[in-house]
Amino acid sequence: NAPVREGYTFKGFTGSNGDEPQADVKIEKGTTGVLSYTANWEAIEYTITIDADGGEFAEENPTSYTIESEDFTLNAPVREGYTFKGFTGSNGNEPQADVKIEKGTTGNLSYTANWELVTYSITYELNGGELTAENPAQYNFNTPDFTLNNPKKDGYVFAGWTGSNGIAPQGSVTVLQGSYGDLRYVAN
Repeated sequence: NAPVREGYTFKGFTGSNGDEPQADVKIEKGTTGVLSYTANWEAIEYTITIDADGGEFAEENPTSYTIESEDFTLNAPVREGYTFKGFTGSNGNEPQADVKIEKGTTGNLSYTANWELVTYSITYELNGGELTAENPAQYNFNTPDFTLNNPKKDGYVFAGWTGSNGIAPQGSVTVLQGSYGDLRYVAN
């Protein structure tokens, strides 16, 4: 009878039947003598599927492993405007940032990256001016395009904003959807 072993495929017996593994070894009626057999195994190659959900990996992760593979930890992806919360899938429904595949693990594995939008701040230096309509104090990667409201200052003409938009004053500044990072604007 063929043996079974977790994480391995039985390749056959060697020994009294020869050096080439045979899955079916028949001992004929009338056989005499001491017989010896050794089971031969091949580690099963399991797949690892990872959905980065819009992210990218600086270092690729393995796409397969066997029961004999040494311990390894999945590399985390990165995504502009988002914080990586962790993987879910074969490790459960609660996101885990560090997923370790330990030697001796078996079975195909599947993981999905989970993300959280980063909220960025916007600061304004009005240089004695005041806004007649408020400007946003924060935004995220998915915030729709918006144009800054310009300040007013008695006795002055607004020359434009400088700061995150550059050193040349711009009378109209629009923050585009997909932007990221803290922003700072100075009224001139």
